[in-house]
Amino acid sequence: MRLRIDGCDVSLDLSAGSTFGAVLAEAGRKIASQGRVVSRIVADGREISTRFEREMADRNVGEVARVDVTTTTPEALFREALDGAIALSLAIRRDVETILSSLRAGDLAAAGPRYAACIESLGTFFQLAGAVFNAIGTGVFPLAVRSASAGELPTPPSATAGILQRLLRTQKASDWNAVADILEGEILPNIDGWSTFFKALKEIGAVQGE
Repeated sequence: MRLRIDGCDVSLDLSAGSTFGAVLAEAGRKIASQGRVVSRIVADGREISTRFEREMADRNVGEVARVDVTTTTPEALFREALDGAIALSLAIRRDVETILSSLRAGDLAAAGPRYAACIESLGTFFQLAGAVFNAIGTGVFPLAVRSASAGELPTPPSATAGILQRLLRTQKASDWNAVADILEGEILPNIDGWSTFFKALKEIGAVQGE
């Protein structure tokens, strides 16, 4: 397997029978030692998501011809994650409002397709929100020291996973009035809370180097 990091070939001292996961782990350690983080992985021309990376972890390196890893700084990745989370939260809010309008009017045919796409977006958003918050807590995304006048960061919403689970259970029971109530009374406030949290990080210049 040929490994390239930021366009340069890299040789790793790996034992025979090494797996794809072992190669990525070793590459990750090498990248971290240089104060950088992985931003993108492409294996044989296919971009690898976190889920697909886990699925490929046990594959022998001989099954993969080439892996290209792109790196960035923690600060740049943080800014990118914040921008993505804010944009996604606004898009979800628009979709939820449209879905609510259809559900309240009893037009399930119009609400159904958009609702299915919205559920997928909600899962992605809540996963991203949790990952960003956890990365802050563990120091992967370090925050700059703020002046006393900068104010306190708002607290991110809690019980996010529970809300999504309740929504899915209610959907499974085909109780669409209750689905609308959860979307309006719980999902929208939760999304807004996360959006406020992420915007505050940007507005107060919380990321080092800004």
